[in-house]
Amino acid sequence: MPTYKKVDLNYFDTAPVRGCVRQTIQASVEATFACFEDPAAWPHWIDPIDKVVWNTPKPFGVGTTRDIYIGKKRVSEYFFHWEHNQRFAFYFKEGEVTMRGFAEDYQLKPITPESCEVIWRYAFELPGFLRLLHPLVRLLMPGIGKKWFKQLAHYMQSGSPAMRRS
Repeated sequence: MPTYKKVDLNYFDTAPVRGCVRQTIQASVEATFACFEDPAAWPHWIDPIDKVVWNTPKPFGVGTTRDIYIGKKRVSEYFFHWEHNQRFAFYFKEGEVTMRGFAEDYQLKPITPESCEVIWRYAFELPGFLRLLHPLVRLLMPGIGKKWFKQLAHYMQSGSPAMRRS
């Protein structure tokens, strides 16, 4: 399986395609973070994801890996930053999706005891001639991200398993 570029937090400031989406969630930081740890939750709010499988047992942390499935394509993710109930970041380690590098950074900021702000940063680059699509993708990604995080907010309000545990 092809491997991707290994990155760190600096990649969110240097990648050719990068951005940030903020969303208020009517759930505690703890419930929202529990939702992120729940493999069954992801397909409910990120449309392309069909399945998530954690390869590392809890407690998760730096070095944790998981696989996501987008249709029949698998991507292995490596978590290089982890602060429980606060923040995590990962990059695509290897997979079947055409990318040169890809990373996501999720930060949670409490607003009240029962609400928080999710700050999602993304960074990536396409390989070869696909780099010509970078300007178009830069225009599309903010709207796609806003849609996903509005879906997360709705999922959390609709009584997700993470909400029932909080």
